[in-house]
Amino acid sequence: MYDIDSAYHVVAEPMPDVMAGKLPGVTLTNAEKTLVKSASQTVFNEITSLETSIEGGKSITATAVSALETDFASFETCCTGVKAGQQPSACADIATTATATTTNATTTTTTTIAGN
Repeated sequence: MYDIDSAYHVVAEPMPDVMAGKLPGVTLTNAEKTLVKSASQTVFNEITSLETSIEGGKSITATAVSALETDFASFETCCTGVKAGQQPSACADIATTATATTTNATTTTTTTIAGN
């Protein structure tokens, strides 16, 4: 969990400069900025939800961790594409699954994952 949190911050760190148009050759529309922000917020919310459960002594499910890993991989693809001047579908995929995945992560905290 904490490795994904650290990786998230590494991937997301340059995005404010990208959003502000400080990356040569990359210009995002307001709609694209909103989509990237939504994708980022989704992953951040999932991380926060699972960390809160762990810190509160609650168990988390393999399903919730797997969903986070999948969304993080998509977010990484999203950011890489945006920095290259593209908007990969990964940005939209994460943004549209925000509510379902976050709800899943916070309500299915019943099975302990060995070793985590």
